[in-house]
Amino acid sequence: MSNQQQNTFQFIGLNGIRAICALSVVISHTSSSLGFIGLPEGKVLNLAAYGVTAFFALSGFLITYLLIEEKAIYKDVNVKKFYTRRVLRIWPLYFGFLIIALLLNNLVFNKTDISSLKYYLFFFPNIPFSYELAGLKNVVPIFMLGHFWSLGIEEQFYAFYPWLVKLFKNVLKSISILFIVVVAIKLFAKYWSAKTGNPFWYSWADNTRFDAMAIGAFGAWLFINKNSLVQKIARNIIIQFFIAALIIITTLNWLKIPTTLSHMVLSVVTVICIYMAHFLNKPILNLRNKQIDYLGKISFGIYVYHPLAIVLSGIICKNLPFSNTIKVIMFSISILTLVLVISSLSYKYFEKYFLTLKNKFSVLK
Repeated sequence: MSNQQQNTFQFIGLNGIRAICALSVVISHTSSSLGFIGLPEGKVLNLAAYGVTAFFALSGFLITYLLIEEKAIYKDVNVKKFYTRRVLRIWPLYFGFLIIALLLNNLVFNKTDISSLKYYLFFFPNIPFSYELAGLKNVVPIFMLGHFWSLGIEEQFYAFYPWLVKLFKNVLKSISILFIVVVAIKLFAKYWSAKTGNPFWYSWADNTRFDAMAIGAFGAWLFINKNSLVQKIARNIIIQFFIAALIIITTLNWLKIPTTLSHMVLSVVTVICIYMAHFLNKPILNLRNKQIDYLGKISFGIYVYHPLAIVLSGIICKNLPFSNTIKVIMFSISILTLVLVISSLSYKYFEKYFLTLKNKFSVLK
């Protein structure tokens, strides 16, 4: 697909995948936040965790595809421009919402413990998140910023990954080594947590899903180097139904395998879904209509702002004189409405400025 004259690439349907991932997080966190309206907290399977994993696989795919194509066309990777693009895409929303959360915590919710702020400022919010997930209170996440853990993982991946593609000729070998090293660290962390009785290490390693990004990266390499094989995979009707069934089985937790392995399986499924979204004119799930495409465009905002929508909806719905069922319905509708409105306004009046600026540093469009 590479040539000297062509530096514009388009993948079809990826915004649809982004939209599904973002909405799955919102649905899951809505269920687990019913305590805000005085009801027992529920749990919608592992939608949030799997949605984020799919995001990671998609990110690994796109970043790798663009880096490989850039290197093929220009014989090098412009790391400076890469980091400039990442800063312009992530930092404005990241630090913008960080400021909003800190102000609301201090002025409205009376939550003044910001002892973990340094982790957020230097893109390690996965540290307090891992402590919390491990049931430890050594480091406490900042209220409304727990979900920033995944953004920290993304930034940590970006810190070294473009250099991997730039400096090593055999990209496939580099990706394979990365995957093996990450899996080895996860296994050792599980052993070390068991040996020391400290669950933090496995919690931290399990959340560091560079393996999902490596699977996405391998998917991109396969797309570029084995395009005919990829198209056969995408168009095979048996594989299509198998992937659909696997998504259902994984989402419903019927796949009784270790959590880390289930996320790897979902990463592979995500890559195949990328193939299908791009090559199939009539996929099982239509990801190409204008509505879902727009949701994909604002999906970063949906992900970042959804805790704010949950908290505000909790304030609105908490004391409503209705039955629990009606309160849950109103709570859910309020969250979805607020997050879509906030994300749309943010995209139009805030993010677009930085996206336009970001495009000036694009090597490939």
